[in-house]
Amino acid sequence: MKKINWAILGAARITEKMIPAIINSKNGELKAIGSRRPNSAKECIKKYALSHISKIECHTGFDSILSNNEIDAIYIPLSNEEHTKPALKAIQNKKHVLIEKPMAIKSSEVKDLINEAKKNNVKIMEGFMYAFHPQFDRLQNIIHSGILGEVNYAHSMFSFPIQPARFYRINREISKGGGALWDIGPYAIHTLRNCFKENPLRVYGQSKLNEHNADISTTGMIDFGSDKKATFDISFECTRRSEFEVFGQNGRLKCPLVWQPDNIPAKISYTTEKSGSKEEIVPTANHFDLEIEHFNSSILQDTHVKLKPADAIWNAKTLEGIQKSISINEWVTL
Repeated sequence: MKKINWAILGAARITEKMIPAIINSKNGELKAIGSRRPNSAKECIKKYALSHISKIECHTGFDSILSNNEIDAIYIPLSNEEHTKPALKAIQNKKHVLIEKPMAIKSSEVKDLINEAKKNNVKIMEGFMYAFHPQFDRLQNIIHSGILGEVNYAHSMFSFPIQPARFYRINREISKGGGALWDIGPYAIHTLRNCFKENPLRVYGQSKLNEHNADISTTGMIDFGSDKKATFDISFECTRRSEFEVFGQNGRLKCPLVWQPDNIPAKISYTTEKSGSKEEIVPTANHFDLEIEHFNSSILQDTHVKLKPADAIWNAKTLEGIQKSISINEWVTL
């Protein structure tokens, strides 16, 4: 059976989840990991996949990996602003690319990546792992089934107190990929966008900035037109939250833990005018494993990826608009 040969660019913290996901996948094998820091790739393998250390090549830098014809797919978990250049190189070397959210911090760069992927006949996908947990599909089924009526308002919250070891996330200004907006904002915005059939028309955001001009917390609004709106609240100062609520003419839905851990069941509660209150339990699932299996299958079977490239453009456009709104303190039309 054909397997997808994977490589990872960077030794980011998320590799703790992605290395086992690739190694354990039915149709994939982890062949290499590269890091710009000497010995960092090897330390990463020792920490998360010691029993496989003899099977995984460790590189200093990325070029030797990108030019390796035996590598089929690349996972890129680099800093938000660093995705575009290595992704373009990977695509031009005929490699499929899974890019950790956000795909890029400029919508023009997202478009370039998508166009280049189409030109080179390779798959590209933005890495929202939570969309592969069965909870996501069940939420979508409820929201778009009509039992809540037409959705006209949604609110998402994502926050946690940032620890000193993670201050590298807030050591540069928003326009350079720093702060909460580009780090945890993609989750909050992607969740809200999936509550509506329409794309956003305009956005507004306000932030608390640190000495680096990175946002420590941001709140804002998204206008979808036709009196449909959403609000969001993201922060590196508040207690841990990852939840959202959706309201329609006939009911409401609440998801208390959107970015669901893989070791506890998910809980969904909703109330409608006809049936009253209900609560559903979704079994445990490892969304990282499911994400990798899906991407492998999309490559092997030449099928569309679940998270469409056009969706990544709208994610970037929405976040880009919020970033601009923060700087000018006005609504921004998309």
